[in-house]
Amino acid sequence: MNYEGLLKDSWNFQKNNIVTYVLGTLIAIVGMVLIVTIAPLYYGLVNMAVKGARSQTVVINDVFEGFKGGNFIRSWVYMLIYLIVISIASEILTVLGTIVAIVFLFGMPLLVIKGYSGIDAVKGTFELVKANPVETIILYITMVILYFVGTLALMVGLLITVPLYQIVLAKATIELAGDEVETESATVM
Repeated sequence: MNYEGLLKDSWNFQKNNIVTYVLGTLIAIVGMVLIVTIAPLYYGLVNMAVKGARSQTVVINDVFEGFKGGNFIRSWVYMLIYLIVISIASEILTVLGTIVAIVFLFGMPLLVIKGYSGIDAVKGTFELVKANPVETIILYITMVILYFVGTLALMVGLLITVPLYQIVLAKATIELAGDEVETESATVM
């Protein structure tokens, strides 16, 4: 995987759509105050990132994609599985919580890209990490650095680094898993 190209391409697309991504991220962050909106708004951010990874037109309304069709339920099924597993793992050992976060790295992008159910996204991320362990770890470290840089910039930097993080992750997921929408193996849940 060409990490430099991945970052450069992601930044160039985001830079050309900076207002849309900043406003979409701001809407998601503010909207996530209501617990029930966390999963669908996160889905919407990832949807915006996937569109960016595919060089498609991105609009602010894309952040609300998680509320359409079965996306609300699918996003919450995946989010609940993730939260339960990471909570248990982190209680056992902090390092185990980090390992779980790495293993779940591709889950939400797979939900958007492949149209998976929440359970299929968990299975898909396990398979993707198992097939690409080195790439996954390097990508995770890159994401942590981007998040850290955004946090250092007095949290306002997160309005830039969060969408960049998501576009990089979406591009990497597309590269590692393919961009075809799988509807036969995916069940809506």
